[in-house]
Amino acid sequence: MRIFRSEIEMALKIMGIAALISLILLPVAWGYEQRQQARNWQNVACAYRIKEVARQTPMIATLEYRRDACVALARLGLDLDLPR
Repeated sequence: MRIFRSEIEMALKIMGIAALISLILLPVAWGYEQRQQARNWQNVACAYRIKEVARQTPMIATLEYRRDACVALARLGLDLDLPR
């Protein structure tokens, strides 16, 4: 006993599989984006920390930290106090 024609059943199966795949991939993509945003905000916080330290000790003002400010802070031994 079939409710739909075979073409319609095949289309429904394909749509169901596509829905299942999207239910898996969408949260993964969202999590990846959230992680990228968290890294960007952490880098901004490190850059502000470097500016604050450079104001207090002008000899550090020549430090290059363009790519990753947190690495520069770690090289100086001035890591951010981040909750883990």
